[in-house]
Amino acid sequence: MSDAPQPARPGFYSVDDYLALPRDRATWLLRPLLPISGAALIYSAEKQGKSFLAIQLALALSGQSDNWLGFPVIKSGPVLYLQLDTPRSVWAYRFDELISKGGISYDNSTFKLADRECLEYYPFDILQPQHVEYLFRIIRPFGAVAVIIDTLREAHSGDEDNSTSAKNVVANLVHAVHPAALILVSHSRKPHPEGKYNMMADHRGSSYITGRMDAIMRLTHNRLYYSGRSIEEGNIKLDRQENGLWLPSADENTPQLQAILADTSLKSLNAKGRALAQHLGLSESAAISRVRRAAASMPRDLKETINA
Repeated sequence: MSDAPQPARPGFYSVDDYLALPRDRATWLLRPLLPISGAALIYSAEKQGKSFLAIQLALALSGQSDNWLGFPVIKSGPVLYLQLDTPRSVWAYRFDELISKGGISYDNSTFKLADRECLEYYPFDILQPQHVEYLFRIIRPFGAVAVIIDTLREAHSGDEDNSTSAKNVVANLVHAVHPAALILVSHSRKPHPEGKYNMMADHRGSSYITGRMDAIMRLTHNRLYYSGRSIEEGNIKLDRQENGLWLPSADENTPQLQAILADTSLKSLNAKGRALAQHLGLSESAAISRVRRAAASMPRDLKETINA
């Protein structure tokens, strides 16, 4: 993708030589959900607020928060958000509203926006080699840690149900944004009559997409379901704020709370509550109450490891 000569790549290495190769010693952008240079998918039904959720993720990864819905941000840096679905008039109005209502804080040096009208190619199609080259060229100078594409369907002209097409779409996007993480915003299939969710099967289009991701997140009207290569499937109950943004419900057992409950160095519920207060900016009494509510639902063998 670059005119500069590329160093020779020998392919396979001995274990010692492989472990000595240059690499980022940090593993995570968002622990334990999104690794550095990883790929993630956020999807939902129409008009469920997935773009607001993605905006919050972008802001957190760009350094505006130390966590996203309780998942700790380990590495932050420039984040690029490419909106291909929503018209500029609506997209800009959404940000005007968030800013005027004090819903977000941002840093112009680390959070960048583009829409379909900003691009040299419209409609944009990542299956076209010149579009891949163009996207790579405009992303590379920012040194981004993550690039968000909203929505996946508007980024290509291929058959979304065809696995070969889906593989080419993801490969080209990964290639264009590398070494940044790729975060895709997309749509779900029509909901099942019984209201049950299948994280891998409910995304619209080829199953290759979900199978390729390091992390998958499905948003419903009041809950985020998540799964990943390094985390078991779980969910977080969410409350939507008046400004459209999402917060974990006040009594929700978030990943951050789960980690504190499992921390054996914190020997009492009060100690765990104090740790939670520091992480979430709560008062100690509110945090201790939250820890006690969560501990009440813990299995007996885990409760016995804590001296209340």
